[in-house]
Amino acid sequence: MALTKTAHTLVASTTKTAASNGTPTRSTPLGLQTSNGGILTTKITNGGTGPTTPCEVRVLIAHNSSTPSAGSAGTDWKTLDRINGGTTASTAMESWWLIDDSVMALEVEFDGNTGQDVTIEAYFSELVY
Repeated sequence: MALTKTAHTLVASTTKTAASNGTPTRSTPLGLQTSNGGILTTKITNGGTGPTTPCEVRVLIAHNSSTPSAGSAGTDWKTLDRINGGTTASTAMESWWLIDDSVMALEVEFDGNTGQDVTIEAYFSELVY
């Protein structure tokens, strides 16, 4: 079989404002029911003044045969991992996850920073055989 690689922008580089704490910036759910997995990368960049409380990235997966609506961890979405970007000024926290072919749906959300804005982004490279 031929290998197909598809790039997905889950969260384009954008500002996560401190004022929006409590309202996650969330990707559109990505259905992976016919996918062979791929690699997810995320980045949180603190500004010249670091946030008082760090921004956190949460990688969520679902075990549903059809892709559920966007949402936080709960009935459909389960937390695969969560990492925060720290509070040090002018630093970036980059992370990556290999997403197994058993994952049926993927979603990423960012939230938690207070005091200062941060820059966030998430991308997924999908493999299909």
